[in-house]
Amino acid sequence: MSDLSPFDAMPDPVLGAALRDALTLPHDGAFVARVRARLGSRDRGWDDVLAGWFWQGLVAASLVAFMAGWAAMSPGTVMGELPESVGAQLLDGARPGSDLLLTAMAGNR
Repeated sequence: MSDLSPFDAMPDPVLGAALRDALTLPHDGAFVARVRARLGSRDRGWDDVLAGWFWQGLVAASLVAFMAGWAAMSPGTVMGELPESVGAQLLDGARPGSDLLLTAMAGNR
């Protein structure tokens, strides 16, 4: 306890006993025995766990493949066609002002 706070970090025996009484189940020993028995009956290896995940993994992989195909075929994209780079557009000369821009970049007067 300090002058700034009337509380201290020491456990309160009255409050602790009241909490233990309120949170204790009437048959907590039987519950713990059932949980331990169920945990002890699980003798699964790592390969059995992975085999249980097979169908979920197959569905997830199928969804990813479908979404990738759908995104590739969305309007505005053509398979195999990449946008033309800025350098290729400048060197092509078909764009108006490309020769002026190249001259300015080269520093020739």
